[in-house]
Amino acid sequence: MEYIINEKQDKILLRDFLRRELKLSARLVKSLKKYERSILVNGVHSDVTRRLSIGDIVTLDFTDKEDDVNEYLEKTDLPLDIIYEDENFTVVNKSSNMPTHQSLRHYTDTLANALAFRYKDRPYVFRAINRLDMDTSGVVVTANNRFYADFLCEKLQNGAFHKQYIAIVEGKLDGEGVIDAPIIRLEKSIIKRGVSENGDEAITNYKTLLSSKKISVVLVTPITGRTHQIRVHMAHIGHPIVGDFLYGKESSEMKRQALHAYRLDIDGVGSFEAKLPDDMQNLIRRYFGDDKSIS
Repeated sequence: MEYIINEKQDKILLRDFLRRELKLSARLVKSLKKYERSILVNGVHSDVTRRLSIGDIVTLDFTDKEDDVNEYLEKTDLPLDIIYEDENFTVVNKSSNMPTHQSLRHYTDTLANALAFRYKDRPYVFRAINRLDMDTSGVVVTANNRFYADFLCEKLQNGAFHKQYIAIVEGKLDGEGVIDAPIIRLEKSIIKRGVSENGDEAITNYKTLLSSKKISVVLVTPITGRTHQIRVHMAHIGHPIVGDFLYGKESSEMKRQALHAYRLDIDGVGSFEAKLPDDMQNLIRRYFGDDKSIS
């Protein structure tokens, strides 16, 4: 990226230009300083203490280098449903049986492995901006360079990510409502959460789309972003997600929690929708008929 210094920026320190004018984080500036050709002024490597002049051309290289790459991230050829991609970011409809990150039992079957293979012809660093549980399907955004990772993380932190989920819950749930119930990690578990007056604020809006005596299909909008928030809240009001063994019970009809990150709107970036997976579509058709599928 190239920037030409104007009259208002005359005599500004390069460091201040990067931080104040371009709004780059201290972390990102530090990472740029690691590489000799990542910060140039008029084609020459420059220290961030340099004072700039009118007409100076500042060139920044945000591409990843081989030294940035995780040598332990194996490139695995796995199916991917790409919603959108460009040089800056990729949006994926993650399948329900795919973890986002590597872990002790998942070295080669994650979204990270799959994208490392997709971009195997260049140095690639996996940067997931939002995360989903392994058995939750739907929209995941990943940044393809350091600049856009910084840009999207700031938007996430500032509330510019607006998420909607489709959930299939147990029992008959009608209408719409707001669940305002604080969530805390339970003392005897490193995973499980619960509602407690001592927890962190957690608010979830819901609207019922389809309802029967046994199951209901709900559009869910989390206002806050607590771990397992939707799963905990739906169980809290007596309608746990179908197949959610952690907060409800196992199901013979769903092999995982019937929860799908359906839509993500990012202010100033775009809107992205992930098609509902077959297992949830099939369950909806089973109870409500073929004409009630959700696109």
